[in-house]
Amino acid sequence: MRKLACASLSFAAAAAASHYLLPLGWLLWCAGGLCALSLPAWFLPWPGVRLRALLICISAAAGLCWYFGCCKLFVQPAQELEGLRLTVTARVLDYPARDEGYASVELRVEQDGLPRVKAAVYDYGGLMPELRPGDLAEFPLEFITALEKYGEDTDIFSSRGILLRAYLDGEVEGVRRDGRSFLSFPMELAQLVRGAAGRVFPQDVQAFMLGLLIGDTAGIYDDYELDNALSIAGIRHIVAVSGMHLSFLCAVVTALAGKRRAAAAGIPAVILFTFVTGCTASVVRACVMLVLVMLAPLLRREADALTSLCAGLLLLLIANPLSIASAGLQLSFASMAGLILLTPRVYLRLEALVCRRGGRQKPGPAARFLLVSVSSSVGSMAFTTPVVALLYGYVSLAAPVANLAALWAVSVAFVGGYAAVTCGLVFLPLGTALGWSTAWFARYICFTARLLASLPYSALYTADRLVSWWLAFCYAQFGAAWLLRDRGRGFRAAAPVLCCLLTLLFVVQSARAESLGESSVTVLDVGQGLCVAAVHGEAAVLIDCGGQGAWDNAGDTAAEYLLGLGRRGIDALVLTHLHSDHVNGVGRLLSRIEVGELYLPWGADDEDGQLEGILEAAERSGTRVNYVAEDTLLEYGGLRLELFAPVGAGDENERGLIVLAGTGDFDALIMGDADMATERKFVQLAQLPDLELLVAGHHGSKYSTSLELLEAARAETAVISVGWNSYGHPAWETLRRLELMGLEIYRTDEDGSVTVRTGHDGKEE
Repeated sequence: MRKLACASLSFAAAAAASHYLLPLGWLLWCAGGLCALSLPAWFLPWPGVRLRALLICISAAAGLCWYFGCCKLFVQPAQELEGLRLTVTARVLDYPARDEGYASVELRVEQDGLPRVKAAVYDYGGLMPELRPGDLAEFPLEFITALEKYGEDTDIFSSRGILLRAYLDGEVEGVRRDGRSFLSFPMELAQLVRGAAGRVFPQDVQAFMLGLLIGDTAGIYDDYELDNALSIAGIRHIVAVSGMHLSFLCAVVTALAGKRRAAAAGIPAVILFTFVTGCTASVVRACVMLVLVMLAPLLRREADALTSLCAGLLLLLIANPLSIASAGLQLSFASMAGLILLTPRVYLRLEALVCRRGGRQKPGPAARFLLVSVSSSVGSMAFTTPVVALLYGYVSLAAPVANLAALWAVSVAFVGGYAAVTCGLVFLPLGTALGWSTAWFARYICFTARLLASLPYSALYTADRLVSWWLAFCYAQFGAAWLLRDRGRGFRAAAPVLCCLLTLLFVVQSARAESLGESSVTVLDVGQGLCVAAVHGEAAVLIDCGGQGAWDNAGDTAAEYLLGLGRRGIDALVLTHLHSDHVNGVGRLLSRIEVGELYLPWGADDEDGQLEGILEAAERSGTRVNYVAEDTLLEYGGLRLELFAPVGAGDENERGLIVLAGTGDFDALIMGDADMATERKFVQLAQLPDLELLVAGHHGSKYSTSLELLEAARAETAVISVGWNSYGHPAWETLRRLELMGLEIYRTDEDGSVTVRTGHDGKEE
């Protein structure tokens, strides 16, 4: 059985190398080289080594060839449709997702002469009709690439099997069903669960229960506070359906059907649940593992968890080799690898320790439950922690406690949730009663996540490079301890654990000291938007918090930057005006960071509909709201802000605030979206000091950053906050004016977040 594991891992390694390292044109040459290497392996004198060498070479060569073939047969033909407007026959794969202002749906193209690939279709004109999974129709589409977004290469879509994106370009016609439409019934079952959940669960837990039951996390993402709390507490995986949920399902099936009939009833239930939840990588992996485990006794074979895990990986990569880049796949397999390889050893160590100290041969039920929980958490986190740090930029210190405190309730909520939904479909009052009871377990899980996430240093952020070095040091410590272990006495974890904890205290203290010593102005990379952080000692403020054309919400970007500095709160947030690219991150920011005061221009237009949500978020977080109608000077512990009241009289850009931030002899001017006419009025009214930093107006538009402003400001450095856009920002005219005035120019689209450190004496470093 382990031969399959060896072959699967070699195939996966080849897929990873193809995706991340090797150019497409090299793949067949590399595959040929591996086949050539397999020839000497035939002559190795050791049969076991010979077989494994052959498996590694041949499987890796197959992985390279398979990746190459999929790119040539599917990816490249799909990309040739980019920019075309075509009416195509396509099959609907799920119910359309509808939000304010747009709708989206996944299709599979079934047009003769076109590649039969999945496409994500977006409708911004209200043209998409009511559709069901399995429907066939003619869709007028304008195709765009799925391998690029916001001007950057991306594998977000291709890792999910989506090789095309498209805009709906007209009315959908000929909606019909055929004999194959029935195959989409799992998606209709999922929709049935959504409808029942809306009737049986209280409003405050509906979003959480949908995530727990079928992996639908759209409602959780809209709840900024809960989404962040689950992530920081390290238990967001409970609403990303995975093997844990399938194990709950199998336990229920076994209890109802009995052990003898568990495989006959469990295998269909597991497969159906996998399709209902959308066949995500983590669920497919768990499905394959559980099916193999249940089939092993029937086939008179020994069940091997590692082989089952690798078989699941192999099947996923055969179906879509580009899924090797899926974060869900990487986290799922890392978690299971830890559970298989480490959890049993950790459990035995802990069991021996408990029994030795308690004078027992076996621990009691309560102690055994605790040991299982601890060992499972350690095993799961051992391999997923570096993946989370690399992908999401943080290390959850609260995760071990959160998993111990909440996971027991997850099983109750999952089983009770499905019981409530099932009863609700038959007899609504009974389903509602069960839903009300189950809701208390859901509330407990959410409360636990919020409580632990609110604690100081519940997570460390890799924005502080010291955290990355600490994490690498910890793994090096355990690796060295494992390699140098006494074979007779086994691995002893006490020394590396103690060393890691002591260095953690140093990292936390160092981060705090560095934070208090920080004095800087940072223009954060939020895409086509603006967010400027000014920090001086214990004082910190933000000017604007919004962006478009970027993967991350500006509020998350700003919060993670501040948290990386060890700051859980700021003194003030100033919004120059209410355009969404300057304020659409405020809600998420206020859910993650304490903000003392919020400043808005008096009488600002709300043409993008942002103000109501901002005020509601401010009220929830206890942030005081102030409106600026005249020039205002603010001081926060050596950090000063001068807010210049609007001087223009035209559109929203002309009636925004202009902010002068400074400390000591350092001054930075943030222009918002002011145009040239506004700039000319401003320099006539304001007495500007010589500036060290100018944050150019309106993302480098040619209608901003006038020569009059540059002559009055006499700045040394200019930063343009800009991202992927269709406006031509920054304009060459603006760049030329800045060059003529001798400013050093930085752009967030090319340079990332730009920090100018001032030192505590207020002089630029």
